[in-house]
Amino acid sequence: MQEIVCGCAGKPERENTRSTRCGCAARIRLLRSDDNGWYISEHRPLHNHSLSSTCGEKMHWPSHRLIDRYAKDLVRQLRENNVSLGKVFSIVGSFFGSVDNVPFTKRSLRTLCCKLNKEQSDSDARKTMDILAEMKANDPEFNYTVQVDDESRIKTLMWVNGRSVEQYRCFGDVVTFDTTYRTNLYDMPFGLFVGVNNHF
Repeated sequence: MQEIVCGCAGKPERENTRSTRCGCAARIRLLRSDDNGWYISEHRPLHNHSLSSTCGEKMHWPSHRLIDRYAKDLVRQLRENNVSLGKVFSIVGSFFGSVDNVPFTKRSLRTLCCKLNKEQSDSDARKTMDILAEMKANDPEFNYTVQVDDESRIKTLMWVNGRSVEQYRCFGDVVTFDTTYRTNLYDMPFGLFVGVNNHF
């Protein structure tokens, strides 16, 4: 037997919650047939609550949190090109006519983007080291140093290009160090050395 029930079936597990469960009895009961198929043995179409009519209401149901693979591929491509989350949602909305017709919530999209960021971050250290090696090959004065922790994860990373080294030799009596930049993805501060030359 299989039963397909309303999302409001049953009672809330705890009192005073914002659960949508209100004991709705609407359901379809399926039983196995002799040829291993299914047949409908019971159908209760009446709900004890008002139904969601617009797409905007429906997308807040748990069943509408799924993002299909085509939308995922589009989101992945947009995020790889550094398109912000708000713009990604607007672009996806244009495929559905408007953002009101998008069949999933912005929260679901944010969750997907977090997963994509985690997948991408797994290879970020290798990509970073490749870029630094390439910059060193193109600029003999370019220097970088990396410290890793006990688990071989990057703990600190510093680099400087040849032009900055040369400018510091000529004008470098004023240097500031700014660590107000932060990134949540790696939970590491980003410190920026700023030099002031003779043109201020």
